[in-house]
Amino acid sequence: MIRTASHKAAPSSVLLGFLAGVLLLVSFAGPARPDQPSEGPGAIHLIRIEGAITENTSTYFQNSLESAIASNGQCLVVLLDTPGGLLSATRDIVQQTLNSPLPVIVYITPSGARGASAGTMLVLASHVAAMSPATHIGAAHPVSPYGVPSNKVVNEKIVNDTAAWVESIALMRGRNAEWAVSSVRESHSITGEKALELGVIEILATSLDELLENLHGREINITSDRNITLETRDIPRQWHDMSFSQSFFSKLGNPNLVFFLLALGIIGLYVEFSNPGLFLPGVVGTLALITALLAMQSLPISYGSLGLLLLGVILLVSETFVTSFGLLGLAGLASLLYGSLFLLDETQTDLRISRPMIYTTVGLIALISVFIGRLLITSQRSPRLSSQDNIVGLRVLVTEDIAPDSPGTVLLNGETWKARSDQPLGKGEQVVIKGISGLILNVSGEAGNTPPPEN
Repeated sequence: MIRTASHKAAPSSVLLGFLAGVLLLVSFAGPARPDQPSEGPGAIHLIRIEGAITENTSTYFQNSLESAIASNGQCLVVLLDTPGGLLSATRDIVQQTLNSPLPVIVYITPSGARGASAGTMLVLASHVAAMSPATHIGAAHPVSPYGVPSNKVVNEKIVNDTAAWVESIALMRGRNAEWAVSSVRESHSITGEKALELGVIEILATSLDELLENLHGREINITSDRNITLETRDIPRQWHDMSFSQSFFSKLGNPNLVFFLLALGIIGLYVEFSNPGLFLPGVVGTLALITALLAMQSLPISYGSLGLLLLGVILLVSETFVTSFGLLGLAGLASLLYGSLFLLDETQTDLRISRPMIYTTVGLIALISVFIGRLLITSQRSPRLSSQDNIVGLRVLVTEDIAPDSPGTVLLNGETWKARSDQPLGKGEQVVIKGISGLILNVSGEAGNTPPPEN
């Protein structure tokens, strides 16, 4: 089987740790290399496509295919495990495969992998299709706009167009066109064993070595007047890895991860704007939001829905400054929910954001809003320690001499206040607050109430 290979010190440390963690994660984000690369004419070129198929995937495939052609490779083997992806990227890869002067072999592996939806198209378009045991293929039914069958005519057009497309691909490659159409119209999925029986694939192999052994001596039809006989026994293998940026954005191409980063950014900024000065939520939220926006480049995002998310944050923050009796907060939560549900343009991809994840996130933001609201109400209702009614009569400590014509200072609740008196008072004396004028206390040496312990 294939083996995949000061007071600001704390926030600053967290920020550096967060950045270091992201860089470390990205540094290991590239695909594993089962074998060391080996250059040379006639080499077998291999790539690995895992996760969602995005524009980065299409670029990666194209670059690898061009490199294999330029070095006179035997073939390009694609190790595939995907739940689907962007329709535009899938069409690009299929078109490149159908017009390739070099044989392209698509191999769904390892056991437990899948070639679902867009992956089915890649398998059907390949010159040779192979699967490992305990893998499956199919479920290529397109999704209607916004995931709801609101327009039957539009829905039917999308299904008919996709069905005709996969049927033409299957017929061109001499594969089971009837099953290919059923995978689109009825979302049929089958195992590797069944796919071999139905003529959807040509090889069932337990490992890459077994696949290459089966490919040896196989004649591949490239064009009507050109055939190639593969020689894959004891031939060097050339692995192609994604570039740093391709690997990074491919890992971020998961819609659930993008939504998580987006939600983290929204929550962080909401908490920071509601409680200015916390610093950490704002920094983490900003970094998460920037990362999410970068990742959105590889996904078909509805910018109208993105605007609703921004509007939701603005309304929630406004709730903490404007007395709306919860109306702004409810409107903000509704904007967040609606924007999240339709964030992806589902007419261009079969990827989805988990609905339970959306509901949980919006619910969490609602709880945070209620918690912050209760803190604000409690703060507004609590007595002000600096008001005259609360401090008059308290006994405080003189920290700087006071003279009738020269104010000094006293210590009140751990804070240093300016104070004046009509009698001289020395440092270290216990005095009583008689009143307050602006930010200056009026004190005297008479006995008064006992204050809280001084810090």
